[in-house]
Order: sequence, then C-alpha cells, then structure tokens
Amino acid sequence: MSAQLLYVASSGLNATMDQITATTNNLANANTTAFKAQRPVFQSQQLYGQGLPDRVDVKPAQDTANFAPGAIDQTGRNLDVAVNGKGWIGVQAPDGTVALTRNGSFTISPTGMLQTSDGHPVVGGSGAPISLPPMQSVTIGQDGTISGALVGQPADQVATLNRILLTNPPENTLQRRPDGLFSDTNGKPTPDAKVKLQVGALETSNADTVGMMMSMLENTRTFQMQTELVHLVLNAQQSQGTPLSLT
Repeated sequence: MSAQLLYVASSGLNATMDQITATTNNLANANTTAFKAQRPVFQSQQLYGQGLPDRVDVKPAQDTANFAPGAIDQTGRNLDVAVNGKGWIGVQAPDGTVALTRNGSFTISPTGMLQTSDGHPVVGGSGAPISLPPMQSVTIGQDGTISGALVGQPADQVATLNRILLTNPPENTLQRRPDGLFSDTNGKPTPDAKVKLQVGALETSNADTVGMMMSMLENTRTFQMQTELVHLVLNAQQSQGTPLSLT
C-alpha cells in the first residue's frame, strides 16, 4: 500500500508542476498582444514490469490553447490590426515555414519588410514575405489588402501592393510551436476571404489574470499536500526499517 501511495503522490507532483509551469507562462504573457492561454493536458500511462501490474502514471500530453478572442483595444495606428472573430494572420517562422499568429502589431523594417512587433515577416497569399517599396503612406484594408502612395508619386495616387494571408483552419488542427506561433498540422494554410481585420486596433491577451492567480494558489496548496504525503510514506518506511516494496 505504501508503494501505491508513493506512486499516486509522485504522479500528482509531476502533474501539478506542469500546471504551475503553464500558469506561470500565462501570467508572464498577460500583456502580450493576442496571446492564447496555455491549457495543460494529461493522460494516463500504464507502467509495465515485474510488480507493476496495477501502477498507472500521469504524463503530459500535447498542450492545447484557449482560442477565445481577447478584448480589442483601439490604438488608431494604421499598422495595427486585430482579427475580427475567428481567423489567423500568416507569418514566416524562423525555420522558413508559414506559421500563424493573431499579433497584428506591424512595423516596416528598414529594408521594407512588413513584420510583426516580434520580428516575424508577414506573408502574402503565396506564402512569401511581404516586401514593400519606399512608401509615403500605407493602408491596410479589412480584407488584408495593402495599399498606399509610393515615394516620388502624387500622394493621391494609391497603388495596391499585396494582400496579407488571412486564414481560418480548424482549431483542432492547430499546434503551438516553441516560438509562440501556431502551425496547422493539416499542412500549409490557405487564404480564407471570410476572415476580416479591424484596422487601428489590437487584440489583447486572453489570459485571465485573476483566474490564473487563483489557479496558482490552488496548485501550490495541492503541491504542498502531495509533498507532505511523499514524506509521510518515506518516513513510515524508514521507521519500519523495511525497504519500499513495489508489490
């Protein structure tokens, strides 16, 4: 019985630590533009070997995300866009693949590359990064169309230059990448004309700060209880002068 209690407590400790790590990450990104809160997922794992027929451990599975939209903040900046409802913006990930984000805080690099505030190049419908010529003004439409007046041209002579990749893959095919972007496990994202942007606005993080703080307190108490249980089991075995048995 002591061994079973130890397995239960140690499995709980591992799961609780994963919960605490996820909550800490969510709190750290409470002010990150369009951040999607992390949701740890666990699954049971049967242990095999002599003396372990009834031992089941808990291991973390692929984390999911809370895809609920965050609040919309009006900024008035012409290079700020927020996705209205469901949908994603296509960007080029560091490994060269097309990844997805809802961070619509854009800048134009000195070389004319349209990129997010964290440095990821925004891509067009073909999946190639959007590079702009020297511009007097830049406008982004609700459908992602980029237009503006070129340097050296009359200010009222507006040219259409490119169109941002806007897509909306099923949420169950989305996977968070280590760099914070998302990838579509079904393959390369395809444009979706139904996805619209709100110009001059940014989406806030959907991490509930109050809820995360409550979760942190609850998980900390749980961790303390499980730690105490492990100590009780080990102390009981030591006082009996017998090694911990797996059977």
